[in-house]
Amino acid sequence: MTKRGLIDFEKHIAELYDAGELPYLVHLSGGNEDQLIEIFKDIRPDDYVFSTHRNHYHYLLHGGSPEALEQKILSGKSMFVFDRAMNFYSSSIVAAAPAIAAGVAWALKRKGSTQRVWCFIGDGAEDEGHFYEAARYVDGWDLPCMFIIEDNDRNVVASKRERRGNDRFDWPNCVQRYTYMSTYPHGGTGTPGWLKFKSEAQIVTHPLANGGFVLSWHETIKTDNYFAAVRQSCESLAAGGAIFIGYNVKYGGAYGTFKEIPDDLKIETPLAENLMLGLGMGMSLEGFRPVVFFERHEFLMNAMDALVNTLDVIETISDGEYRMPVIIKAVAGGIKPFYAGLTHTRNFADEIRALVHFPVYAPETGQEVLTAYTLAQKAQGPVMISEKKELY
Repeated sequence: MTKRGLIDFEKHIAELYDAGELPYLVHLSGGNEDQLIEIFKDIRPDDYVFSTHRNHYHYLLHGGSPEALEQKILSGKSMFVFDRAMNFYSSSIVAAAPAIAAGVAWALKRKGSTQRVWCFIGDGAEDEGHFYEAARYVDGWDLPCMFIIEDNDRNVVASKRERRGNDRFDWPNCVQRYTYMSTYPHGGTGTPGWLKFKSEAQIVTHPLANGGFVLSWHETIKTDNYFAAVRQSCESLAAGGAIFIGYNVKYGGAYGTFKEIPDDLKIETPLAENLMLGLGMGMSLEGFRPVVFFERHEFLMNAMDALVNTLDVIETISDGEYRMPVIIKAVAGGIKPFYAGLTHTRNFADEIRALVHFPVYAPETGQEVLTAYTLAQKAQGPVMISEKKELY
């Protein structure tokens, strides 16, 4: 695949998206054609390639056909491109692939194979402890695995320096980096406003033991004041001195619910969910009321260690000496106006409620939103508020 071919393919997909033909979340590649063409000169056809939600160029350069890729994208699998025949694997969960890549590399080494593993991540995934663990393991055992950090200095919007404070870190030799400026924004094409999609998204199904699980759209009467109630509640917390913690709290604005909150009350973090919750827990011990924001329920899963093993039990195991009045604001993704995939649209409120001893509120109306946040603001311990994006 030539540079021109790569650019033209993504331009075609962008045009389909802007024309309303793709009611799915897409993350387009662009601006890194020269670097990837050079890297793929060293990647053999039988090598493993682990990719990310931004995987189109990787797939094409590893030998995938444009026709097959377009069909995958048209069926809602832009973030979920797999091809076992060519050892191609992608993950839409940030930093989920490096540990798997390390495992494949370990198996290849034990078998005496000449195959190698190439794992691509963004500089946002570089923030994750999961990546550190995998890179350290690969380096320690000298496994046939190379991690490529695709550094566009952008975690959706925020720069590395804003997320980390200092962007200098020396990784071992199994980690390489290239820098580039993206042609497209994090998601979509940059077209202003919501698009008018021409068709309903075809939803991916996921079979589970309990008779099978199908994610489907249930028409809900949109509560006119639900979004306004969320925004009003967050602004009320800010007026009381609350600190808002998470990634893209400044630029993404928590889907607009933090729009009027002063930036000095927002702490932009790396893509490190356990760290995010840890920051909130620590600040709560010094009298702050932290609001830790998770823009998808799935992302909260990366913070389960902090959630279950510390936040939920700290008051009990410290005999009441420590209380952590942290508010967790977690949004369960909807499938309108586009479907973002099975890993971005589930609602784990019931499962988390069964795991912890503190309140987990899941308001369905504007009034229930106001009540939940009022209770959270007065609570002496942690509270989780699960909001539904489809009601925004």
